[in-house]
Parts: sequence; structure tokens; C-alpha cells
Amino acid sequence: MVPPLGGWLGETRRAAASRKGVRAMCGEVWSHPTKKVVAASAALVGLYSISLGVLQLTVGRSHSELVDSLTLGGNFGLTTLLYLLLRRVDDCLARAAVFTFLSGVLQPYSSVLFEWAHAPAADSADLRCRSAAACAALDAAVANGTAPPPPDGSLPCGWAAAQQLPCLSPIVYTWVGVVSSATLAGGTALYATYFQTWSYRSILATSQAALFLINLLDNVFVARLNLRFGVSDVAFIFGDEVLVGVLSRLQAMPFLIYAAKLCPPSVEASMFALFMGLSNFGSAAGQYVGSALLRFFGGVEAPAFERLGAYVFTRTLIGATPILLVPLLVPRGTPQSTAAAMGARISGDVELDKLKGGEDRQRLNSSEARPAAEASSEGDCERVERTV
Repeated sequence: MVPPLGGWLGETRRAAASRKGVRAMCGEVWSHPTKKVVAASAALVGLYSISLGVLQLTVGRSHSELVDSLTLGGNFGLTTLLYLLLRRVDDCLARAAVFTFLSGVLQPYSSVLFEWAHAPAADSADLRCRSAAACAALDAAVANGTAPPPPDGSLPCGWAAAQQLPCLSPIVYTWVGVVSSATLAGGTALYATYFQTWSYRSILATSQAALFLINLLDNVFVARLNLRFGVSDVAFIFGDEVLVGVLSRLQAMPFLIYAAKLCPPSVEASMFALFMGLSNFGSAAGQYVGSALLRFFGGVEAPAFERLGAYVFTRTLIGATPILLVPLLVPRGTPQSTAAAMGARISGDVELDKLKGGEDRQRLNSSEARPAAEASSEGDCERVERTV
């Protein structure tokens, strides 16, 4: 914001008439009860997200416990305020918005599993996945002066290979990302084929329960039990990502539909943008919760990754809690239902139904009036004939 405000980019100020137009538009928003509530909700979410990011960047390391407490409390404080604001428009809308945010917050996420499982690039100074023979050769080269010594504070050569960690190469993770993106189409096809007649609550509860079971497989991966059953690390992670991708898309489809149907008239675009913002911000807040969970367990870092299994199991249990919120917050009805059938009092569908009802009444009245007019004209003709 500083360069434009300082005039560094060569912009010129708008004319006074334009500024009056902006003020008039803002006045119109704040004078409309629905627009005012949606604008206030968006401002609340934006200010909280900026404040949370600044807090994490400035004092997140020096006062981690305080920041974690403020983050957790702030997330649920935002949930309460958001519900109290949006329920003034519609209670069903408010509950759906709260679920959108909480379903992301209650999915703690961190990169610790990637740190535990990945192998650095071949030319990297990180030597975690070198074999014992390669590390011995490197030590000999350093002793002979033909290779530079490792940087101060670096971890021992081959520490990950010595612990038999997965050491998955960057190429594997690249292909995992490609396959995960491709499975989104599979999730969409699965939804369109089998789940369009299911209720929103059934789809979300079933997919969330399936995600919980799949996330339990992370504990199998960390305990290296997959190798005991003859499943390689590469095959295991590919299968995991395929299933997660399909279920994530299966969860997203009903959300996109009910978010669009619940938007009140005259603020459809703003309300849908708020829904999407809550979804994205909820995922980001889930990363903050994951970081707080890591600090709570302590020691979940290289090279020992102490208590990694406990962290993964706790994260998985927390990820199951949105199932309990589905009956309370998710709208009833199916993707084929109108907003009124979903329990909404004010929505574009409700207004459209009213409009259609009025049009139907007009057509009915006109169709009833037409025979009467025709009968009247026929009677007039008969009277004229008799007179003649």
C-alpha cells in the first residue's frame, strides 16, 4: 500500500466526484441490513487473519506458548463472532459459514512428515540419506583435503539412512503431486455418478470418516509397518495421496453447491467470496494449530523425531472432530434441494421461488381472464345479431 499512497507508481488522484461516488456506495452498503452484515463479517475475518499472521511472524518464536494460546482462543472467538453476525441474516447461513472455517481449523497440518520422509536433491549439502560407504568415502576425502568439511552445526552424514527412514526422492514427490492433482477429476466423477442424491450431511460425514481412516495410515507409515507387510514406501505414499485426493474433492463439491445456494440476494458474489475465504483461511489456521501441536509435544524434529508417532496420532484424532459438527452446522437437504428446503429463510433461491410464484399467478389470472373475455365478446356478438 505504501507505493501507491506515496505516488511512487505515477497514479493520479481521482476526481472529487469519483470519491463522492465511493462514499455513496459505502453508504448504500451500510444502510442495507444484509450488505452491512456481510461486509462486517468480511472485515472481521480479514482483520483477524492479518493480525494472526503478524503475531506469528513477530513473536511466534520468542513467545510461542502465548502465541499458541492466543491463536487457539482467537480461532474460536472468530467462530463465535462470525455466527452472531451472520445469524442476523440467516441462521442456516451462519452455521454453514462456521462449519466451513472450523472444518479447516480442526485439520492440524505441518511439514514434519515431509521432513521425516524426504531425501534432498543429489547436489544438496544435506547428507542425511547417504549410505555408510558414501559417508566413509566423504570422511576420507575431507581428511585428505580433497573435499570441504561439512558446515558447522550440520547433522551427521547418513543419519536418515541409518534409521531406515523412507528417504523419498524429489522426483517421487513430484509425481505424487501430479497424481494427486489428477485424482481431483476422479473425485468429481465419483460425486456426479453416485452422490448427487445423498444429503449434504451424509456426504460430508462419510467422506470425513473415510479421511480419518486414511489418516490413520500415517501411523502405519511412521511405525514402518508397511514394510513388514511388503508394501514399499513409494507404493504406500502414492496410494495414500490418491485416496486423499478423491475424498478431498468429494468433500469440496457439496460445499461449493450449498455455499452458492445459501448466498442472500443482492450480495451473492460477496457472500460466496466470504465462504471461499473462510475455507482458505481455515486451512491456513489449521497449519498454525499443527505448529502449536508440534511445540506441545516437543522434540519432533531432526534427527531423532522424538514423539513423532504421538504427534501423528493426536493430529489424526483431532481431524475426526468435524464429524461431530456435521449434524449441528451443515444444512439439511441434498444438492438438488432448494435453499428453502435446506432451512434457509433468505436466499436467492427463496426470492426466485417467490418471483416464479408471482409469475405463475399472473399467468393463471391471465388464463382465467381470457375465457371470460372471450365469453363476454361472444355474448355481445349474439346481442348485436338479435338486434339486427
